Amino acid sequence: MKTLQPNGDSRRLLCVAVRVMALSFFLTAHGAAEGLAFRSESIRCGDTLFVSGQGSGHPETGQQSEDYAEATENAMTNARRVLAGQGYQLSDVVAVNVWLTDLGMYAAMNDVYRTLFDNDYPTRTTLGVSGLPGGSKVQVALVAVKGPKEVIYPAGATKSNLPFSPGILAGDTLYLSGSVGLDPETGKLVDGDIAVHVEQTLTNIGGVLEAAQMEFANVVSTYFFLKNVDDFGGINETWRSFTRQPRPCRLPVGVAAIPLDSPVEITMVASRQDRRPFLGGTPPSDNYSRGLQAGNLMYFPGVFQREGTMQQQVDNIVAWNGHMLQAAGMTLEDVVEVRIYMTDPNDYEAMDKAFSNRFYSRPPTRATVFVPRLPANSKIMMGWVAAKRGESTGKN
Repeated sequence: MKTLQPNGDSRRLLCVAVRVMALSFFLTAHGAAEGLAFRSESIRCGDTLFVSGQGSGHPETGQQSEDYAEATENAMTNARRVLAGQGYQLSDVVAVNVWLTDLGMYAAMNDVYRTLFDNDYPTRTTLGVSGLPGGSKVQVALVAVKGPKEVIYPAGATKSNLPFSPGILAGDTLYLSGSVGLDPETGKLVDGDIAVHVEQTLTNIGGVLEAAQMEFANVVSTYFFLKNVDDFGGINETWRSFTRQPRPCRLPVGVAAIPLDSPVEITMVASRQDRRPFLGGTPPSDNYSRGLQAGNLMYFPGVFQREGTMQQQVDNIVAWNGHMLQAAGMTLEDVVEVRIYMTDPNDYEAMDKAFSNRFYSRPPTRATVFVPRLPANSKIMMGWVAAKRGESTGKN
């Protein structure tokens, strides 16, 4: 991987523009975070591979370990097997989500994680959560990309000892690590309310975008992870001051813990491709896009539900997002990634059944996480990514 910084070699790498994506599916039950959940373990879209959440069950026996170092090793081994099944390796990974049921074990996870990569690290977002399917202590979900990639550092920053990169540019897509409100002068979290933390966090992210010759107008998807979900209402004014229409898709989630005890962590995906918003007949929002397509990928905001049976809640989410899919000329078979955040683990089985009823033809990759709270006291939130397909250029 190359490193890109301002005033350095900032030329744009050539990449093959694949309009038509051949999707290939790889299913396995090896230590999967959700056991035999209804999902695809990986989906390849051109050079990009989406990998479902892989839990900490032993790769051979599925047995869970109470030791977080061993749990991390198991989860990463399970992920590596899925990668290998599609001809990828860890050096192809550009983005990693790590969910821990005890963020106090962050150092133990890090000690193992940093040994698994030879050179540059992918971007990473690490969060403490209430629980994970199957009794896992650790779950990881990945995105990998074949071909040239560049590590992105903001101006004045140098390669750190931390086992993640601020940004990875792969073709026209920039993947960013989760960021918190660190003051670059002091290296400590800023003091103040949630708006102050969001402003500093977005300022820090802006430095990474600028180093990749992008801006917030290039951002297509943004996750807001909040320690106190009631803080969500306090971010809009700051958010709107950094973004403009069409604003990125936005996905707010309450979590159990965030590194450095920050009140918020923000992670983004940006693209140099032209962004095309979709409403699908739904009312517009001044704060986020209902659906945003960049190139062949379409991103969705978080969609929440709290009323009715779990089947009804899943149906309502699918119906809402279905309007955007239809407007973009897509179907449920084009959905390649689903992230599910739930507040009650007892709803998991019903959710999985409801999910299989809707995605029976071609299931997407999936990662499911249990969290303490969601906005508006919702029970479930889903975030989707879809890939527009057409005449195939080759299939596996």
